[in-house]
Amino acid sequence: MTILVIFIYLLLTFYFFLKIRQSKSQLLTHHVHMRVRHLFQERAGQCNCDRCLKGGVLIFTATDYDEQVKNIVINKVRPHNTALRVNLDHILVILLDREEISKAEVSVRFKMEERGVDISDLKGDLVSISGVLNFEYRNPQQFKVSLPIGDVYQKIETF
Repeated sequence: MTILVIFIYLLLTFYFFLKIRQSKSQLLTHHVHMRVRHLFQERAGQCNCDRCLKGGVLIFTATDYDEQVKNIVINKVRPHNTALRVNLDHILVILLDREEISKAEVSVRFKMEERGVDISDLKGDLVSISGVLNFEYRNPQQFKVSLPIGDVYQKIETF
């Protein structure tokens, strides 16, 4: 009888753990539409032994956001591709202001970590981000979500 009670307790604990995790991942997508794009950058002159460093940037863009959201603070970025390494030594803050849409972008550098890996396109790879959504009139809420990396970034100039 006690084994059955312990089993039910563990099952309920696991269920509530999954519900909390799912609510954190849906929090960002419910309030903000976030896109991740990439851009490769050749770093000429920065060679380490027999290989040149190859890397680039991941650009996070927030569009179609809820008016209650003030900003998004990203404090952890982890690509699912093991050949990429992101060293995030500071937080990223995306300011959500209706008048200035250009501020709704932040970027973080990545490096190619493994030798012999030739990645020409990251489209479709996943990147996990975690952070905090700050609201106008509510308490901040933490989120954690995996987003697909989209097309190559191209800045559109407006005059």
